[in-house]
Amino acid sequence: MPTNTNVLMIRHAEKPDDPGDTGLAIAGQERAQAYVIYFQNITIGPAPVRLNYLFAAADSAESQRPRLTIQPLSDAIGVSIDDKHSDKDYQKVADDILQHSKYDGSNILICWHHGEILQLAEALGVPASSLPAQWPGDVFGWLLELNFDADGTLTVQPISSQKLMYDDYGQTPPTA
Repeated sequence: MPTNTNVLMIRHAEKPDDPGDTGLAIAGQERAQAYVIYFQNITIGPAPVRLNYLFAAADSAESQRPRLTIQPLSDAIGVSIDDKHSDKDYQKVADDILQHSKYDGSNILICWHHGEILQLAEALGVPASSLPAQWPGDVFGWLLELNFDADGTLTVQPISSQKLMYDDYGQTPPTA
């Protein structure tokens, strides 16, 4: 179990209407740029957060969106993106984080596909009862925050709306 570690989880940014387009819609590109400022100024409690690790689902023939969503942030803060695992291999990402002490005392951002992001959260130890039944396909602005304390005990914060983009308003996260 990681200790004194925060894991922030987001879904990739908005996708284009064209199902053959593996990139981001204009709104998604705007969100990716907005994340540069957002995640450089995010706090947990009163403490500012400096991201130490970035994870994204690997590019595939269907989507490059998770990586593209956090690439501008990666470039801005000088932290490379670990994007070697496919969206279905979320258990490998969870195992890596849970089993390696290099993540102790760190802040991690994970950008994943909405179809697997909740399973990834469960693989990290989040009880299913603390999560919605699904991450809606039209919701891009939710943030899931996991905190591992000094003993490795996990606390899950309620899903919050980033209220970063206009579309985020009215996309109220469920309460557990």
